[in-house]
Amino acid sequence: MKINRWLLWGSCCSLLALSACSEEAAKQEAKAAESLEVASVDWAEAEVKKVETKTDDLTAKADTLKKEVDMLLANEQNRSVFIDVPNGTAGHWAYSHIMNLYEKGIIRGYPEEKKFYPERTITRYQAASMLIKAFDLPLSNTPSVFKDVPDTHSSAREIMTVYEAGFFKGSNDYFKPLGSMQRKHMALVLQRAFELEEKDTEFNDYKDVTPEMEAYGAIKTISQYGIATGNAGYFKPEDPTTRAQFSAFVDRALQIK
Repeated sequence: MKINRWLLWGSCCSLLALSACSEEAAKQEAKAAESLEVASVDWAEAEVKKVETKTDDLTAKADTLKKEVDMLLANEQNRSVFIDVPNGTAGHWAYSHIMNLYEKGIIRGYPEEKKFYPERTITRYQAASMLIKAFDLPLSNTPSVFKDVPDTHSSAREIMTVYEAGFFKGSNDYFKPLGSMQRKHMALVLQRAFELEEKDTEFNDYKDVTPEMEAYGAIKTISQYGIATGNAGYFKPEDPTTRAQFSAFVDRALQIK
């Protein structure tokens, strides 16, 4: 009986010891799990920060690259084919018109000099040549009808082409290929070439253009279409047309063709 009591006491002590050990083991396991969880969170946060840092670096590099590309594109856009027809804020007023015609192959300027000479007076032959290209007209083989343009003339076929097309008429059997194109003649030529008809809209007469003038109707018509607008109420019909002006007039007319 005494022995059984000691056995029972020993068993209870053993159970208590085992319980204590199990509880300690559970605490250690929980602590280890907690440490692992903390370690995992810290590691994850560190990795996220690494990714965010790399992302920021890539974003900064992308922004820098974009700025460089934009700058290159801006420089390319500001670079003109003709050094005397600049683009940009301080560019030439007729830049877009001249470049439109250049891209269509209507004008080429002076490639060896990389110049267009926009302020030079355009000759009647040069105007004729531009219109031939603008309308893609086949060159004529008809003998010349002009006294100052023999069949051996280098521009005879082009001049006869615009004559037969009805764009130019000449004067007293002379074409005057190297003569300047006066603004009133420019109006007549463009009206004929683009077959423009007078609009039934209000028109404010120019101070220097009267209804009695030969080119009054043509000047009025191209003005109604916005091809030419004059300056401060004056059209200056007797003034020579510059290469820049004629380029602008042709480009505008092509947009309504």
